[in-house]
Amino acid sequence: MTPSTVDPAPQLATGPAAPLHQLLESAVTDADFAAQVAVGDDGSSLAVTVYSSRAPWVTTTPEAASAWLAEAGVDASATLNEGFYVVIVLSTAVAVRQFIAAVLTPWITVHTIAARLIEFLEDRGFLVQVEIDTRRLRAGLPDSCLGSSVRFAELLGAPGIGDGLALQEPDGMRHLADRIQWLVTGIVGSAAGTTAEPGCAHEQEHLTLDLTLDQAALLVQRLERPGAGGPRA
Repeated sequence: MTPSTVDPAPQLATGPAAPLHQLLESAVTDADFAAQVAVGDDGSSLAVTVYSSRAPWVTTTPEAASAWLAEAGVDASATLNEGFYVVIVLSTAVAVRQFIAAVLTPWITVHTIAARLIEFLEDRGFLVQVEIDTRRLRAGLPDSCLGSSVRFAELLGAPGIGDGLALQEPDGMRHLADRIQWLVTGIVGSAAGTTAEPGCAHEQEHLTLDLTLDQAALLVQRLERPGAGGPRA
């Protein structure tokens, strides 16, 4: 995903929210955040009807939303509409930017990193399964005897990482996961998580990387470095 959230009118740093309608809609789209953005009845505010389960407030009540927004420094109010959905009212351009930064930018960031990783690996013939939240990215590489995991290590400059291991056996898979964990940890500069799982009747063997967003971003940068990622499939 390439974010389209680009502020077209930075001069509107102050003033009403309504002129930033398109900016806010683009941010909602880039964050894959289920919500509807509309101009308020007063013609100057923006009303965000939240449908997404990704909202950071714990319970879907206007009280919980208002409390979370206030703690996050977002100048907004929350109400409940006739469909029992929380509606966030943003009266100023400053409030729009605060809402984007606090609620949407974390999702935009992780979606962007995940999309880059998926595109890079799929272009090189990998099957990759990615799960995300606003703090972590988990990438699974399913393949017979963890063949994709060995190829992934080759992209990171570690050919032969599976040499001497019985990768059809649980112990061999575990040792490969340990080696890849140390490899990725060295690249991202902090302890990465890896697990290897044997296959079953319905699923192939797979290795899963569990990374913080900062770690995932550093890993993608390393893969995308010219000459470091190998040819496309």
